[in-house]
Amino acid sequence: MSEHGSSSDEIPELEAPRELYCYECGTPWDPMELRCRGCGGVESADGAARPLKSARDDVRCFKGPWRLLPWPGQGTVGMFGGPGAGKSTLAALIRPTLWLTKEQVPKPVGSLFKRIWPDGFMPLVHTVNSAEQVRKALLSTVEGPVVLDSATALGLREGLLASHHLVEWAQRHNQRTLCIIQVTKSGQSAGFNEIPHLFDAIVNISPDAFGVRAWRATKSRWCDLGATYWSFNADGRVTTPDFPAAYSVEGAPGDYWLQPFPLKGGKWYGLLAAMASHELLKPKMASAAVRAPYMPTGFIEPMDVPERRRFAENHGLTWVTPEEVDLPEDDD
Repeated sequence: MSEHGSSSDEIPELEAPRELYCYECGTPWDPMELRCRGCGGVESADGAARPLKSARDDVRCFKGPWRLLPWPGQGTVGMFGGPGAGKSTLAALIRPTLWLTKEQVPKPVGSLFKRIWPDGFMPLVHTVNSAEQVRKALLSTVEGPVVLDSATALGLREGLLASHHLVEWAQRHNQRTLCIIQVTKSGQSAGFNEIPHLFDAIVNISPDAFGVRAWRATKSRWCDLGATYWSFNADGRVTTPDFPAAYSVEGAPGDYWLQPFPLKGGKWYGLLAAMASHELLKPKMASAAVRAPYMPTGFIEPMDVPERRRFAENHGLTWVTPEEVDLPEDDD
């Protein structure tokens, strides 16, 4: 024993080996590989890269609302929403190869996929009750995407550990994982605050104030934040809803919503109100403007009007600007 009470023959703890990466594109590199599977490069590095090259076919955009999210290999997403929000349905749209579930047993999961994918697509459904069972299921999986439904159902500590396993697996295999998270009474993601920080992107699918199902990227390391609406059709499949009224586009980038005119709650409805007073307003119109008599047009628009316009037009609405509207002299 040394004077500090430790044995002289104790073996120091060894540092875990770092992952190998392609030095040219950053793709994980299997020691058995001679060339990078991402870009074809021949140079690997221990825990480092200078990724000037792009990996081939590395980004995918899935169906439905997922089209807004360019999802690269090694990409991880957390998705949260309340009961009945449609989390499992949206998760099924990415066609996962493995579905890890604490929420359900295989039979109802199979019914979900038969409804969403009539072509016969079906993942392997694996029930899990702990983070260790999640880790073991991932050991026998080399291809994604993988979905965990849900981290919250495993409990606080186990949910956090399972989330770590998902992220580590995606990074090691250059694959994609999606973790479903429940919500608190205040509408925030449940579980430890660390969980949302683990994932590259976070998606909230809580309905907006008017009950329309909304998909909103509240965090993304890959692209600008985006939002869109979606709904179920008569067959229970995901579709785009119709918007028959006139709307002002409210909110901030990544959190836009369509405010029906003249329902209360809107801020940027000035142009719509002026058009309505002169019977110029028509269904499926959209704008964002406030009365401002000192302006040449009589209105002022928000600085992010191009993004608001894209949001409206992506939902089938016709954008109108103050310059395009011919109002009587007293409303100019």
